[in-house]
Formats: sequence, C-alpha cells, structure tokens
Amino acid sequence: HLRRLADREAAKKAQWNYDPSREHLNFEIGRGGVVKEVDKSKSIHQRIEENLKARGIKDPNIPLITQGLDPKYRTVANFILGGNREVMRNLAFGNQKVDWEHGADNTELKRMPDIEAWAKDAYAFMCKKFGEQNIAAFVVHLDEANPHVHCTVLPISENNRISFKKVFLKGNDNKDALSKYMENLHT
Repeated sequence: HLRRLADREAAKKAQWNYDPSREHLNFEIGRGGVVKEVDKSKSIHQRIEENLKARGIKDPNIPLITQGLDPKYRTVANFILGGNREVMRNLAFGNQKVDWEHGADNTELKRMPDIEAWAKDAYAFMCKKFGEQNIAAFVVHLDEANPHVHCTVLPISENNRISFKKVFLKGNDNKDALSKYMENLHT
C-alpha cells in the first residue's frame, strides 16, 4: 500500500488502474483518527515489527524463518475497504474535473473533505472491531481507478498473543464459522 520508486515504475506499466499524477492525494489515518500524509519512511513490515516490539509480542513465525522453514502462522490480515465507484469518486474529488485517460495530468486536483470524513468513519469502525492498537496501517488511495483503503490488522487477542483464530474466527476454525463471520461483517 506504500508506493515507493520501484513500485511506481511497475505501476506505470499497469496505468489502466493507477494515475501517478494523483499520488499526492493519497493519505493515511493514524492514531486517534488523525488524517496525515502517507509516511513512506517505514514499510508496512517495519510498522508491524515496531508495533509488536512496543507491546512485547513475539512473531511466532520468526523462529521458523530463522530455521529456514516456511512461516505457518497467519500474523496479519489485509482488508480493502471501498464502495460504489461513482460514490467514492464523488467523495474524493467532488465537482472537480478528473481526466480518467491513461497518462493524464491530474496534478491540480485537490482532495475533498468528504473522503477524509468517510475514511475516518471507516477507521473508527475497524478500531471498534479489532482495536486501534492492532491497526498497523490505514492507507487511502486516491490514485487508482476507484478510491479505497488498505487496512493492515494484526490479529492480537485480548491476552496479547497473535491468534488469527481467536480474533477473526472467535476460536472457531471451520468453513461454516468463517461464512457466518463474514456475513455478520457485511450486515
């Protein structure tokens, strides 16, 4: 979700979905629901490591990786939040004229307050659902075909341990439980 130079070069090859002239409009929501510029000084991986270290939590995959084994624990969940393309574009750009052609110059566009309000609401929802301390990144992209959020959540249980099952499946590990959980997310 954090585009760096190499990512931008790769994305230029797929410009059907990415407009580098709108990258300056991207933002993130930080602790306390604060809107800020995207911090590219640390990768998502580094943010996760710092979050875990500050809380005294050890990644259960590290010993496996150190031994040359494949990681077997699900230690992160990535959510993409968005909506109807027309609605999301209206929230992001309002009445401004956006040129959707590939290679267009949209550097003069301004980010609208409505998309920030929407993102803050979505952030509050994710915080309520999973705990603000468990959100490692919440990055809003306005430089793609449809404005959306990439939200990185750490599955840390109430007893301060990484547990995908406890956090996302409430201890159940079967298809029926997952289906029911996903249905409840969307209601």
